[in-house]
Amino acid sequence: MQNSVPKHYLWALGEGIKACKPGDLIAGRYLLKRDRLLVDNQPEQLPELPEEIPNFLTPYLRLFAYQLHVPQVYGLVSSKASQLAGDIWLLENGPILKVSESLMPELADKWKGASAMRQLNWLWQIAQLWQPCITQGVASTLLTPELLRVEGQLVRFLELQPDRKPPNLSMLGKLWQQWLDEAHPAIANFLSQLCQQMVAGQIRNGEQLMGQLDQALAKCGRWYDRTVEIATGTDVGRARAHNEDACYPPSGTWFAGDPGSSPCAIVCDGIGGQDGGEVASELAISVLRDKLQQVVLHKDIYEPLSLISKLERSACAANDAISSRNDSENRQGRQRMGTTLVMALAHLHELYVAHVGDSRAYWITRTGCYQVTLDDDVACREVRLGYALYRDALEQVAAGALIQALGITSSNTLHPTVQRLAVDEDCVLLLCSDGLSDKDRVEECWETEILPILDGTIDVAAARDRLIDIANTKNGHDNVTVALIHCQAHLREEGNTFTELSVAPLDLPIEPIADSEDVPTDLTDRTGLGDTNSLLRTQFIQLADPSKSPLALLLKIVFLLGLGGVFAYFFIPPVGRAIDAAGESIFGIKIHDESSPPTTDETEPEPVQSLEKGSFVEIKISAIGELEKAGDRLELHGEIGQLTVKGTVITGSVLQVTNKQLTPQDNWLELKVCSIPEKALSTSPKSKSNKDFSVVSKPETDRSPAVTTPSPSPAVKPTVTVGIPKLQPGEIGWIQEKDAVAQVVSIPAPNPNQQGKCVDYDSNPNAN
Repeated sequence: MQNSVPKHYLWALGEGIKACKPGDLIAGRYLLKRDRLLVDNQPEQLPELPEEIPNFLTPYLRLFAYQLHVPQVYGLVSSKASQLAGDIWLLENGPILKVSESLMPELADKWKGASAMRQLNWLWQIAQLWQPCITQGVASTLLTPELLRVEGQLVRFLELQPDRKPPNLSMLGKLWQQWLDEAHPAIANFLSQLCQQMVAGQIRNGEQLMGQLDQALAKCGRWYDRTVEIATGTDVGRARAHNEDACYPPSGTWFAGDPGSSPCAIVCDGIGGQDGGEVASELAISVLRDKLQQVVLHKDIYEPLSLISKLERSACAANDAISSRNDSENRQGRQRMGTTLVMALAHLHELYVAHVGDSRAYWITRTGCYQVTLDDDVACREVRLGYALYRDALEQVAAGALIQALGITSSNTLHPTVQRLAVDEDCVLLLCSDGLSDKDRVEECWETEILPILDGTIDVAAARDRLIDIANTKNGHDNVTVALIHCQAHLREEGNTFTELSVAPLDLPIEPIADSEDVPTDLTDRTGLGDTNSLLRTQFIQLADPSKSPLALLLKIVFLLGLGGVFAYFFIPPVGRAIDAAGESIFGIKIHDESSPPTTDETEPEPVQSLEKGSFVEIKISAIGELEKAGDRLELHGEIGQLTVKGTVITGSVLQVTNKQLTPQDNWLELKVCSIPEKALSTSPKSKSNKDFSVVSKPETDRSPAVTTPSPSPAVKPTVTVGIPKLQPGEIGWIQEKDAVAQVVSIPAPNPNQQGKCVDYDSNPNAN
């Protein structure tokens, strides 16, 4: 028996809805239940779709990846169809309670009485959404309490509020301060300090804010006892001769443990129509299982960004194993085998979900069923690019065609998505192939087949078997694979003692604004900056009377000569031209003036807004003709989220994006140094070491803190901080994308010399 089509509850935008009253039937289809809340009486029919998408709706499309929080555009009721004064735009997946046909409560109304973990979880989600909303010009949504609704542990937007003026974290801190009086006693002091830092401008970006809340959540999560149950199963289905799906743990497994043991589950679906899909899915499972077993996780160590990177690298390793198998067997085109991937790992208070392709993850709580992953197909890509509404995109001929999967191409063009969910209550995570998810079967059956797990009326193994039966009887056209992860979180008795959460006011270091570029700063030991400055001042105090010192007299002479030289350069043209010629012959630097613009044989580099795998970039110099400054260099880190700088790359160097980690909180790039300027090679001091040290240094034999003074007249200012290596061609490192785009320009077609050590990489970032 076919299930009835579920009702679609919608939220209305636009002038046309203002003239309607409850009970009105709009355009013969949409029944107005209450102010701006409608129900579609013909959900089996496509809504009216626009020929062009207005600009104010574009943020909804570009934030499609954040579907857990952001409603999506359902369709249009034109003034012509409704006979109203204006158009009505309809939003679906909004914060609407279907049972009572009313809006979900505001966060501010549910704040009082919520657990400490729940309050932190809500704020963490807001912090996670800050940068995406800033990018799309709708961060004012996060500053408008009536638009912030909650459904259990999830924060949901009623609609998006365009920014009239640029918002900042200080405004967000002031809003949060309004909730301090009713904050849970265990976190009240922490939140007070956090809000003060935000209002004062000490916390400068969403990443720092998330970092503070991450640490608080990790400490608060220790108050809970947690258990995890996993059940997996796969079946060939009723229409296929063989099973191209695979899962881990193996089909039929039931497992129980705790998040400290890092239990995980994996589902792979060999791509339909591809030769050897079952081989690809089994190979992916084998590689991923081995990689995950090598990941060492400790109960007392919380490093989310590092774990995200490891999960992404594991997916890339599986991809390369399948791709190499394809290459070794000379498989081309549709003969190349591939597979989708969705996997989940429980660690401490979080669930990590990684996916490639269209196998899905659903999150089931007592309040709802939520699709966590977004299919890597043509339809979703069209929406995320802002080209089409989702229901319109689904009508395209190739809507379900995958844009990426494991094994089809090299990892250079692969973009695994890794998300993390903070768990503060019992929940179930469902991983499944499209044999179950097609035709909205999960949305139809979750309340009767999965929700009872949370009530204890059915176990995960029985639920797994029921879901496979449903897939075979109601879909049946494909193989089906299911993995159920039941997470339980119970607050311990001692967790109710309201012990105040102890978190440092600002654990993430804030980089001080340097008073002078001439003072070298060791970025690998930021905590010692104050001591270094103190030592320098002490050294100056111990000097003899500076007015009688020969060194002081020499400094004055050098200063006067330098001042005269600057005057002569700018106000005596022959002298300026002579200095320009001398600079070109000595340093190889051409100093241009406004009357003689520089010329080049190569294409002018293009500024970039974002970077993709395979793209080439060049580190730009802050001003034409200047000697390089320390701030011009690109600082790369050894791993994602690591504060210590692995090394720097000098200006004029060419790099290639070899990997990209997309996370909800920020994007990280792995860059490979392709080539560095020949001038740097010819002028750099010869040394057996790759490190480029400042001219201010201490003897190797002296292990005590050295007190040094700047050289009276250095030939060249120090360009690299003490002890930080200068990376050479072929070396790699990580950097946040927002930091990279501010210092690089794009090179669409680099020549062989520029490509250098990167010539073996596929330079086409759009390759699939």
